[in-house]
Amino acid sequence: MYLDTVIPAIFIGLFACFLVFFVLTLIKTLRQRRVLKYTDPMRAMDIVGRVRQLKVRGQEEAAVLLVQNELAMPADKARSWVKSIQMKP
Repeated sequence: MYLDTVIPAIFIGLFACFLVFFVLTLIKTLRQRRVLKYTDPMRAMDIVGRVRQLKVRGQEEAAVLLVQNELAMPADKARSWVKSIQMKP
């Protein structure tokens, strides 16, 4: 009787964890790809790399200015996009 409630609860918990992970990954991917509206994929990869370097150095405001200057992205969208870029370990 105990296994009748534990096993479905484990599967439901695993499914919920997978669903949360999938949604968070999807949101991260979509936010990072927003820049593709403003430029081509190769240039976007270059800009993402430069933004990551600036964020590692603690120069997030310089990264926002870089995005604004390179892509002519509005300030609020540039700031939001820079914050969404994850620093690689």
